[in-house]
Amino acid sequence: MNKSVLKIFRKANRILKQQSQVNELLRKAAQKLQKLKGSNKQINELIEYVQLFLKMIKKSFIGEYNSFSNKTLLSLVFGLLYFVTPMDLVPDFIPLLGFSDDLSIIYFIVKNFKSDIEAFKIWELNQRSMS
Repeated sequence: MNKSVLKIFRKANRILKQQSQVNELLRKAAQKLQKLKGSNKQINELIEYVQLFLKMIKKSFIGEYNSFSNKTLLSLVFGLLYFVTPMDLVPDFIPLLGFSDDLSIIYFIVKNFKSDIEAFKIWELNQRSMS
């Protein structure tokens, strides 16, 4: 595993243990999302998945949804932390390529936690239909 990726993973593990740091990460990710422009399909997918991760983590931490394992939550936090880290494997300021590694990490998480993500989406739809 790349040293910078391992460093981000360790930080994600520390963040997961403190509600205030989770809240700060959610704030930073939402702030970075606002700066992104949906100029192409990949950026739009990145925006969509990051928004989903934000909802999933938030609902879990406020106690509305508690079906995630620690592994799932750690992976979601890692994905968001990687997204907000400007100097990851491919720095975000590099045009066209800057978010490719972010999207790769997000895709990896989506693929590996597909059943958790689908269960959350179903739960979310049920919550909407009940209100």
